[in-house]
Amino acid sequence: MLKERKILNEDKCFDSEIDTYVFDGVYDKTFTFINEKDTANEINDEEFYYAEFKTKGCDSDYHTYCYSYNFEGVFLAFNLNIIDTDKYFKEDLSKELFNKNEFLNGVEKILKEHNMIKENDGHDLDISEKGYLKLVLLDKKLTSDVKQCSDEILKYIRDYYNIKNVHITRMFGSYILIKNVNGKLTAIKATPIPIKYCPLMIKLLKEVGKENAENIINTLTTGDEKLQSKAMCKLINEVVIEGGYFDTNRPLNSCEANVLFGASETMASAFKSNLIDAAVIVSNNLGTIITTNDSNTQGAVKRMTGLFYTSPSKEIIDTAVNSKIIPVFPFTGSIDQLEGVKKAIDLGYKKIAVSVAASDNYLHEELKKLEKNGVKIYKFGLCSTGIDEKTAIIMSKNADIVWSCASKQVKKYIEPNSIAQVGIKIPVHVMSKDGWDVVSNHLKYMDSDFDNNVTLSSGNDKSIFLNNNSKIKVIKRKDLKKCNDCPYPCI
Repeated sequence: MLKERKILNEDKCFDSEIDTYVFDGVYDKTFTFINEKDTANEINDEEFYYAEFKTKGCDSDYHTYCYSYNFEGVFLAFNLNIIDTDKYFKEDLSKELFNKNEFLNGVEKILKEHNMIKENDGHDLDISEKGYLKLVLLDKKLTSDVKQCSDEILKYIRDYYNIKNVHITRMFGSYILIKNVNGKLTAIKATPIPIKYCPLMIKLLKEVGKENAENIINTLTTGDEKLQSKAMCKLINEVVIEGGYFDTNRPLNSCEANVLFGASETMASAFKSNLIDAAVIVSNNLGTIITTNDSNTQGAVKRMTGLFYTSPSKEIIDTAVNSKIIPVFPFTGSIDQLEGVKKAIDLGYKKIAVSVAASDNYLHEELKKLEKNGVKIYKFGLCSTGIDEKTAIIMSKNADIVWSCASKQVKKYIEPNSIAQVGIKIPVHVMSKDGWDVVSNHLKYMDSDFDNNVTLSSGNDKSIFLNNNSKIKVIKRKDLKKCNDCPYPCI
C-alpha cells in the first residue's frame, strides 16, 4: 500500500519566487494523517493517498543568517501505473504511450478549476521515478473541496489511460503491445514466439487464424521474426480485438467453460462447492479484480488471453460492480495480485484462489505468508513458459497448482515434486493437498463418477489423470509412454 511503501518518507523540495523550502516527509511526529474511519469509503491507498502535514523548513545563506519556517498543507499521492515496456519488449517505449508534460498540464488545469492553486501559489507537482504523481498544496486543509478535486484527478487519470487504450497480452509465448491508433485499438508490436511447436497452439491457430495461421506456423520453421511479428499482430487484430476480447460492452457473467481444465474453470468449480469465497484474477480493461461467484469468475476472463498490462474503462468497471466483481484498481487498471489478495482479506474473505502469471510467479512465496488468521489461499501458477530457475524453485515450494506450458524449469523443478498430474501434452501439476482439493473437485464436475480417493505421491507412483471421452482415466507415471506431441523446445 502507498503508506506501507513509505513513498512520502523522502526529502521533497519545491520552489517559490523567493526561497526553496524542504518538505521533510510525512513520518515526522508532527504529521497529521486523515481520519481513516471517516473516509473508509473514499480511500483506496493502492491508487491514491492524502494527508495533512505540518513540518519545518529553513532559509539560509550558510554564512550570515538562518531563518526557520513552519509549514502546513496537504500532501496528495496517486499511483499512476506507468507502463514498463522494457520488461516485455527489451526497449523503453513508455514515451510513446505516456506523455508526462501533457499529463501534468491536465492535472494543473483541474487544480486551477477547483481553485487549489493560483499563478504564484506555493505548490509542488511532479511524477516520481517510481511512477507516483505527488502533489503538495501549501496552506490547505483536507476539506471536502480538496477531496472533490482529488476525485477529479482520479477520474482524469482513468480517462487519460482509457483514451491511450494500451494493453500487453501474450499468445503462444509472444508478448503483444496493443494501443489506440487513430481511434482504433491496434496491435503494433509482437515479440518472437519462443517455441517451435505446441499442440494447443497449432490447434487454436488452425481454428481461428485462417490465412494468418499458416503464415505464423511457417515462421516457426523459417525463423523469419519480422514476418512472424507482422502475422501475430494481424492475428490479434482480426481474432482477438475484432472478436470482442477488449470490448468494454462485454458481459461479465458466464456459465460456459472455455477449456476443460483452465484456471478459471477450476476456480468456478471451487465456488460451486464452497471451497472458495473469492478469487483474485485479471481481466481486460479492469486489471486485478476480486470475483465472488462461479459465473463472474468464468465471465470475467471469457474473452481474454494472457494479460500483463491494461487500460481501465469506466464503462466496464460499472459493469463489473453490477456483476458483484470488485475492481481492486478502478482508476488505473493495475495488475498486482499480491495487493489483490490483501484487499480480499481486508474485505473479510477467508478462502481465496489467486492466479499469477509468467515472471510474477515469484509472488507465490509472498502469497503464502498471508495464510494466517484462518485465511486459506489456493495459489495457481500460470503462463510458465520462460520463467527462470529462481522463480521455478519458489513455485515448487509455495504454489498449489502449476500449468506447465513449455517451461524447461517446470520440467526440472516442479514436475518431479508434484503429487498428482492432469494431462500429458501440457500437464497441470498438483503441488499440495490444498491443490489436490480444488483439482479433484473440478475432476468430479468433469466426470460425476470420478473417485477422488487417490493416494498422492511423487515419482513413478504419481497418478496422472486423463480425459477419455468425458470420463477421467487414471494411469501411473511409470506406465506413461513417451510423448510424441509435446511442446518444444522447452525454455
